Amino acid sequence: MKQCTVCGSAMAPGDRLCTHCGRADYGSTCNTCHQPAPTLIRGGAVVCAGCGAVRGPLAGVPLDMVGSAHRVGSWITGALGWAMIAGGLLVGGLVGLIVSLFAASLVTPLVTGVVIGALGAAAGAATLSASKSLDKRAKEKRDDAMEQGILAMAQLRKGSVTTVEVAQNLAITLAEADRLLSSMSQKGRASVEINREGILQYTFRDIQGALDPGARVRIDPASSPQETARIEVDREWERMAERRKNGLQ
Repeated sequence: MKQCTVCGSAMAPGDRLCTHCGRADYGSTCNTCHQPAPTLIRGGAVVCAGCGAVRGPLAGVPLDMVGSAHRVGSWITGALGWAMIAGGLLVGGLVGLIVSLFAASLVTPLVTGVVIGALGAAAGAATLSASKSLDKRAKEKRDDAMEQGILAMAQLRKGSVTTVEVAQNLAITLAEADRLLSSMSQKGRASVEINREGILQYTFRDIQGALDPGARVRIDPASSPQETARIEVDREWERMAERRKNGLQ
């Protein structure tokens, strides 16, 4: 049995979708690191997102392409939605103008134009809503795949990763790496700590072989980096004051 890399539920070896959370298990197991990590396109080669080893082009959907179909669908439906709104308003105006040539009063052409324009706008708004849903789903699928890559990295690093490591390994920005790790921490999948070097470190306790926290300082995942730094400075001053006090005694 294997575990879903998104929610941790048990999955049969051949399953590609988790029956518990419904998420896809992107990519087959890497022959080098033996992790079910997704792949990346780097330097013209398909590599493992966990260890960086070269893998075959059929190893799974690369992170660079995850959610592409949904994004394309979002762009198309978005353009179609705006076209429907503009077209409805234009047709409504033209029909109203034509009807006004034969109507005895302006009420009939005005009502006709407004009704046609409103119908076009309503249809366009519904299409734009579908576009937003597709875009949201594309982001969710990409985040799921990125999280799987982060878990594979953590497995190879004794359960802990930093923002810089994630950004470099997955070829994403520091801001996106921070967002992904913060989200995983807020969901309870990782704990945020300060290691001996004073660097924020995200530790996944459920990973077998994860290092003991030791001298790390546990912090609230909802805290900002500035608040975290302030708390650590206050604690260090308290430790220094305690050492001076003990020295005088």
